[in-house]
Amino acid sequence: MRILIVEDEQSIAKGIASILHSQPQYKCDISFAENGREAIELLDYSPPLDLIISDIRMFHMTGLEFVETLREKNITTKVIIISGYDYFQYVQRALRAGVLDYLLKPIDKQQLLALVDKVWKELPQEYAGTTNVVPFSHDFFSLDFENEEYPSSLRKIVAFIRKNYSLDLSLQMLSEELMLHPNYISTLINKHYKVSFSHVLDYVRLEKACTLLTSTDMTIAEVSYLVGYNNERRLYTAFRRRLGESPGDFRKKWRV
Repeated sequence: MRILIVEDEQSIAKGIASILHSQPQYKCDISFAENGREAIELLDYSPPLDLIISDIRMFHMTGLEFVETLREKNITTKVIIISGYDYFQYVQRALRAGVLDYLLKPIDKQQLLALVDKVWKELPQEYAGTTNVVPFSHDFFSLDFENEEYPSSLRKIVAFIRKNYSLDLSLQMLSEELMLHPNYISTLINKHYKVSFSHVLDYVRLEKACTLLTSTDMTIAEVSYLVGYNNERRLYTAFRRRLGESPGDFRKKWRV
């Protein structure tokens, strides 16, 4: 389940993430934003979300303004508003904007999980089979894309790659789309992840390929096309280079 936490207090954001990660059945893929403005920018490049959990009092754009902006953009993702203020006008405005619920701080863990469970159960039946990460393990898959301490520009770069991995991505394309210099993108990735742009791109594509190979009956050629390699040989080369084995051998080893 893809979840965005919009909260300017890191301790609260991390606390919410900890609660969500304590329930492994949801397979949470969590991203963070410090305010509504940053969250809107992130949503322009990120994959579709299943749930947004947003504080109500933040700089630049309040949680209520954020939700109203989402609706103006026809983004119908379910939203949970959290607040330290039990003001009727806040609750009324939030409900008019179509939020799922309005929770008061300190957040009640069971109340939050009950809402998350409700969202999870309303997702399409095929969701688990196509988006959950199959429990395979390899040293190659060790990057932390969820570290909220990384700069927002890096998180925007990664979000764009994760949304558009099936395209013929290049540093030049990212530069044009994100209005960032190619050298800056490359330097930012190397500084924080200690790897190259091509490593991150292979990481995202191979993670998806591994999930498809182990949870579907798609042919290797079909998988290669879906994850952006476009032909089986390129997928085979990436598997050998990064994981040390062929796609077929990986499928036999980890097939559910």
